[in-house]
Amino acid sequence: MCDEDVAAIVIDNGSGMCKAGFAGDDAPRSVFPSVVGRPRHQAVMVGMGQKDSYVGDEAQSKRGIL
Repeated sequence: MCDEDVAAIVIDNGSGMCKAGFAGDDAPRSVFPSVVGRPRHQAVMVGMGQKDSYVGDEAQSKRGIL
């Protein structure tokens, strides 16, 4: 593989948002909230396919119960 074929990946793990993309691009390819949530109470989400933790947009959408 030639060095010209290698693209550097840039990851900015900020306090509010994570951004990832390739060096030289005008904008990140992926942007999502840098938040992780866990259910406050195990019984709250019984039968809803509960996970141990939620990341990004999914955690944001469930913030009332996490």
